[in-house]
Amino acid sequence: MKNNSIHLTAAAVAATILGGFTSAEELPQVKARQQLAVTQGFSQSSLAVLERASSLTQNEISAALVGTIRPSSAHQSTFAGDTLRTEGEGWWLEVSSDGSAAEYADLAVQANAHSFGRPLSEQMTAAELEQRGRAFIAAHLASQIVLGPEEDLVVLRADYRTEGGQDLATGTITRAVVANRVVFGRTIHGVPVVGNGSQVIVTFTNDGAVESFRYDWPAYRAVDRQSVVAPAEILTRVQTVMGVHTGVAAATSRMAVPARGKEYPLALTPNTQLQALDCGYYDAGFSARMAQSVQPGCTYLTVSQDAAGMRQGFSGAVPAGASFQPDAAWLETQLLSRK
Repeated sequence: MKNNSIHLTAAAVAATILGGFTSAEELPQVKARQQLAVTQGFSQSSLAVLERASSLTQNEISAALVGTIRPSSAHQSTFAGDTLRTEGEGWWLEVSSDGSAAEYADLAVQANAHSFGRPLSEQMTAAELEQRGRAFIAAHLASQIVLGPEEDLVVLRADYRTEGGQDLATGTITRAVVANRVVFGRTIHGVPVVGNGSQVIVTFTNDGAVESFRYDWPAYRAVDRQSVVAPAEILTRVQTVMGVHTGVAAATSRMAVPARGKEYPLALTPNTQLQALDCGYYDAGFSARMAQSVQPGCTYLTVSQDAAGMRQGFSGAVPAGASFQPDAAWLETQLLSRK
């Protein structure tokens, strides 16, 4: 039987090259969505304003997760601030104060990931990761990842963690995939939730073991409604925000919507280009502690270059409501409300 593992032993390796997760497989449906965000904005003229909610308490969530993931493990729970942390031998679980978010790590699986390294050409495909991720959610997170009416769990991204080493004898550098991560999101009536809210992330090692997972998955309830602005106004808002970030005055006229097929990169200012835009319900997630509601908005990713050639990336989100609610925890609403 063919052995696909890459073993980097101390005798053969002069140095270990540590790596991190990279988004190595851009999913066509996400790319298409981001292209439509620039040229179309929203297909609806208005969207609901939502509030985050949780149907179970922090203790109930923790007990349910431990019961399905580590049913026979000895463990103890403590509080770190308002986060409930449960620890057993070689693993830990943290649950947010409102029960909407949790994170789990298996330290033993993580420590063993290196021994199952594979060549980059043999990494798990996005389709395989999606299948594994959905099976894990159905088996272990079904009571937490609950879908409301006309809500869907959608796959967003496949990421891969790599590491490498150099052969002492030949000088050859080899790289291996040691972990595979799949990211899911949510759509509501076909509209995506953008930002860090409504995400489920599951990481597998190459032997199929779950190294970690984390999710931010509240229930939502509608509390209001906002008319949304046209694509040109969304782009103008991103341009205005970037002018503040970079110190380059934005143009006085509104941004022009690019033609189909010429969405990215899009010049916002003389030194800044828009790399990606994604529009939907903007939820920054529990950890950001948004002061108010989940409003229509568009996340952006830009790259700016100064006179010396130094490049800097910026990410954030602009509100998309014609009359949006300023939020003390959402910087762009503060900047744009001063216009």
